[in-house]
Amino acid sequence: MSFVAPTLGLAAFGTLFKVADWFGAGGGLLKWLLDLFGDLPLTASTLLLPTLAMVAGVAGAVGLFAEMWWHYRLDREPGGTLHVRRGLLTTRSTTVEERRLRGIELVEPLGARLAGAARLDAIATGMPRDDEDKTESKTLLPAAPRAVAHDLAAKVLGDRLEALALVAHPTAARGRRLRWASAAVLAPVLVLLLLGTLLTGVLLVLGGVLAVVALPAAVLLALDAYRGLGHGSRGRYLVLRAGSVRRSTAVLTRDEVIGWTVQQSVFQRRRGLATFTATTAAGAGAYAIRDADAAEGLAFAVEAVPGVLTQFASVPAEATRA
Repeated sequence: MSFVAPTLGLAAFGTLFKVADWFGAGGGLLKWLLDLFGDLPLTASTLLLPTLAMVAGVAGAVGLFAEMWWHYRLDREPGGTLHVRRGLLTTRSTTVEERRLRGIELVEPLGARLAGAARLDAIATGMPRDDEDKTESKTLLPAAPRAVAHDLAAKVLGDRLEALALVAHPTAARGRRLRWASAAVLAPVLVLLLLGTLLTGVLLVLGGVLAVVALPAAVLLALDAYRGLGHGSRGRYLVLRAGSVRRSTAVLTRDEVIGWTVQQSVFQRRRGLATFTATTAAGAGAYAIRDADAAEGLAFAVEAVPGVLTQFASVPAEATRA
């Protein structure tokens, strides 16, 4: 339920050709495929190839997930540690001391979210930072029903926060996402239309198809990204949420936030917005409240970690009036 499946599908085709080339059969394989699809209508071939790649990718993704998470088990052991065991061919074991735990992150990739699933990661100090191990080593729960993820988060944190009403962000934040999404699609469309006018009509068709298909998708993603924005607090925890393709809800222990970074571009300042980034020594090290109301976001940051931003409390408000 992510971009892994099509990626693995393309990789499967590439591997097939590579192995055939080792045995000097690359040309024969290509000829066989051309003969196989040559008698089919162009439309059927165009639909069949991506379908085969997707089927191969889904099979590979399921196999990869099973190998990594088979026999998954999470235990809270005496002495205050969380112990994760998993693996089919290779057994992996990760231990997180609860005294190093600074919060959790509920991760919902778009495909998993549409299926009602989510992953739960630990925000802790001393976790691996290299690209190969950092995701799996910090994961407390792989993609699972969202209710299961919420239940586990409540057991780890000692508080249920999924029902907390988060502060919505201004409609100006929605406008920013719509403009960026539209620009990301229209820029290549305009390039294709220009080249099509100068070179060949095929590019004009491609530009039109791209506009018809990609622009509505980009608008929907932008609106979804806006609906995903939110922040709030309760007790000893701060809750920060953002994202669409990868929606993340980070729950941080407020005592472990060591500082705030306030960013306000020219365009944000004109609309009274700002981005507030909480800095911590754990996890990714920085978790952002994107495009919040400048005055409200500053008040939230000041209340969340008293004493850090108090002396700057009037800056965003003044910038908004400028």
